[in-house]
Amino acid sequence: MTTTFPIRVLTLFSAMATVLGSAQTQAQPVSPLTIIDGSYAEQCSMAARNPQSASGILITGSRVVISPMRLCTLAIQEGGEAANRAESYNNRGVLHFAAANFDDALADFTEAVHLKDTLTFAHINRGNIFNLREQWAQAISAFDRAIELGIQPRPGRAGGIAESPESRQASEARAVRELARAHFNRGIAHENLEQLRDAYLDYLKASELAPEWEEPRRELERFEVIRE
Repeated sequence: MTTTFPIRVLTLFSAMATVLGSAQTQAQPVSPLTIIDGSYAEQCSMAARNPQSASGILITGSRVVISPMRLCTLAIQEGGEAANRAESYNNRGVLHFAAANFDDALADFTEAVHLKDTLTFAHINRGNIFNLREQWAQAISAFDRAIELGIQPRPGRAGGIAESPESRQASEARAVRELARAHFNRGIAHENLEQLRDAYLDYLKASELAPEWEEPRRELERFEVIRE
């Protein structure tokens, strides 16, 4: 018997910044996002941080409005190092997911890990898509790789500006929460394959990593542990 889980447990991650809310966030008022400076890749990352917040990217000093999706495509077409293109593919995948274009999202996440296998967020995002499709074995494989790699805090600020201790601490806390989500979503896949021990251990790990998060605790309450 297949257990049905709502999409709210899925969280997608952009390469430069984490989309910390649920995949079913409340829509925000649509407003343009103005570019002051920065490359296409940087602005693609900004758009992926909150894909519901901007309908278009307005290039400063012109009247040209570019959609966030097009901006990420331009970032990919710029070329450059494979690692940078991988991040842009992952960010465009986040935008595709927000638009419910799940096939395109999976294609972008898959290309991202092809270009940069160590891009943890792209593996997590692939796992979330597979969970949504109830492709449980593929989801577990993707989450396995993400958890194996681990989630590192975001790097410090660009331009030689040192990151403050408070900002560093916040980044480390986010990384721990993201790892907890990976364990939780892998637990869902394990449970649907009736791999109950593995599911329990993942829910337990998620709860240990993020003790303030209620969902892992609720899942754990359904289990009875018999100790021999």
